[in-house]
Amino acid sequence: MNNMNKFKISVLTSAIFSIAAAQAVEIESKGYTFGFNGYVNTHLVSVNCDDNPDNVAGNALLCSGDDATSVSNGYSPASFQFSAATQKNGVDIKAVFAYEPGNTDNSAFNGGGDNKAYRAFFTVGNSDIGTFKAGRDYGVFGIDIVLQDISLGGVGAPALVTTPLNTSLGGAGYGYIFTDRLSQLTYSFAKDGISAAIGVFQPLDPVTFGGNGFVGDSGSKTPGVHGKLRYDFDSGFVSTTFLSQSVDTALNDYNASGVDLTLVYNIGDTSLLASGFSADGLGYYGLLIDGSDSAANPRDSDGYFLQATHKWDNTKLGINYGISNVELAPQDTSIQVKQQSKVTVGVYHTLWSMVTLSAEYSNINAENHEGGEIKNQAISVGAALSF
Repeated sequence: MNNMNKFKISVLTSAIFSIAAAQAVEIESKGYTFGFNGYVNTHLVSVNCDDNPDNVAGNALLCSGDDATSVSNGYSPASFQFSAATQKNGVDIKAVFAYEPGNTDNSAFNGGGDNKAYRAFFTVGNSDIGTFKAGRDYGVFGIDIVLQDISLGGVGAPALVTTPLNTSLGGAGYGYIFTDRLSQLTYSFAKDGISAAIGVFQPLDPVTFGGNGFVGDSGSKTPGVHGKLRYDFDSGFVSTTFLSQSVDTALNDYNASGVDLTLVYNIGDTSLLASGFSADGLGYYGLLIDGSDSAANPRDSDGYFLQATHKWDNTKLGINYGISNVELAPQDTSIQVKQQSKVTVGVYHTLWSMVTLSAEYSNINAENHEGGEIKNQAISVGAALSF
């Protein structure tokens, strides 16, 4: 499996958390509740590629030359989720399996396609003792900002429009780092509007998009650690998350880490969001993707993401802007990516509480440390069904 495929099977079905769950079918039998829900979407994406791009090392996803189109998944791939829940001695027990393939493949008969992903985990607990999770599910670092991105129902930043991935990028890499599906043991607790989570996970191996990042085994000497603290109030919430894991290689050892802060404030039907992150050796698209140079020296990165939405009945209008900054590592040259930015404007209309129609415009820019740039503009229209 190549590095691009490793990323494409780890980018997102988070829309299912908030959309499909509300439409879940449940069946009661012999003390168990069995649930099923799903989500399917497809978008027509047209990208104005850069006719005269500069070399921005580390950015492999924007296009150059002729303009391009795709009929492909948006930020969220298809998802079909099955669950079984029961209660024993006052303790809630639930198991979940989610199959999350994409709908996109350029090859006839799906030849060579690697577009499958899944989650499989169980939880044990209740409101008094908290909840213990074991298995493969989304991690907690960055999860709140991902779930707020308006492009969960659309596209945001396309990824390789001429050979589209399992999902687009939304705002990942442009103001925040995408959370990932992690094999984990995590404990969470919530009371009086305050919630917290702490857990360990299987460390991820470094991969590269741009071809000038370290690729190899992380060593797995110790588990990674992630955590979250959140306060919900009447008009919104504020949260912070963190992640840390060691990377032990034959070239260099370092600790990959990141922390973020997210604030959401609602005024009637208007929602305002501000979020920022700082990371060391963690990357800027996703976890451990181009987080270090070719000699395994970590790259520092940081960024912020701003968003405003307003809802009229079943229609929502939104705009967001995000920017990620990347510092040079010892083996990098001045053509290495310095920053990536994106602005997205979108409108989303829901029919019958199941079908969502969307239209978006995104302006995307990547700049190197010499001031050279690659610019793309993308327009998308699409539809999604949740059930």
